[in-house]
Amino acid sequence: MAACMALLCLVYVIAYHALFVGALVAGHLQIHGALNLTHLVLAVFSAINAWICVCEIALLVHSGAIRREYEGFNAKLGVGKLPPIFLFERASLSQIFSLRYWAVMWSTYSVLDPSYSDTTTFGFCVDVGNGVTTLLPTLLWAAGMTWPILSARLMGAMGIAMYWQELYGTVIYFFQYMFNRRFDRSPRAHVLGIVVPANGIWIACPALGIWASYQLIVSGDFSVFGQSPA
Repeated sequence: MAACMALLCLVYVIAYHALFVGALVAGHLQIHGALNLTHLVLAVFSAINAWICVCEIALLVHSGAIRREYEGFNAKLGVGKLPPIFLFERASLSQIFSLRYWAVMWSTYSVLDPSYSDTTTFGFCVDVGNGVTTLLPTLLWAAGMTWPILSARLMGAMGIAMYWQELYGTVIYFFQYMFNRRFDRSPRAHVLGIVVPANGIWIACPALGIWASYQLIVSGDFSVFGQSPA
């Protein structure tokens, strides 16, 4: 019975993002009567980052299991060979609410970059740091750019700190990935189809967030999100 009720992990992930972003867009439209591209893009990124923060906490909590799983993948499939992607595996509700389940993201990604199976590396530490320190600010930012809960300048100050951390951490991570030629272990399709887009999102969206935060501080209002100045 439980197996019959299990859905593809991707279905849960899409449903979560649709609900998260839908609530923000609907709230913004209801209160301010406008759709705004900057708000929409940062709403989507907030949803993604909040999910990844939970996965990064799983990286910390289950680092030992991730290492063992990664070594098992290498022994079974060979170095640099991706196992079945967990997003296309069936999962139950009890599984998706477990940190242990999301740890498989990192044992899988470790095939492309073994940093995530080694707790002494920059990649491991910067992602754990992102998960632990930006989950609550991400949720507060998402709510604050939609509903009037914080002043514009306070929002801007928080956004500058949060988005700069994410942007800088990603740039340094990608530098060490390229400098250490970790791409040599993977097919080009995996590098261009997974590694580059994943890091590109955490460069482009935080850059937009920094710009939006600057506008909040300079203007003292939320017009950057299409809201009428008070």
